[in-house]
Amino acid sequence: MTQNFTYLMILCTASMLLIIGGVLLVNLPVIMQILMILVGLVGGIVCFITLIRILVKHNNENDLNK
Repeated sequence: MTQNFTYLMILCTASMLLIIGGVLLVNLPVIMQILMILVGLVGGIVCFITLIRILVKHNNENDLNK
């Protein structure tokens, strides 16, 4: 379980850095900025959905053990 959260943390961090980099790095071409932001947003959405699924699964396992 901890390993899943570690991978999720890395994915979320990379997504946030891509979004921030796409916004702050104004020297890059516009298409590169747009790609960085889009990849960051998609990664963030995947991270959020995966986190919700893991937490629901973990909650269901705890309910079954009671």
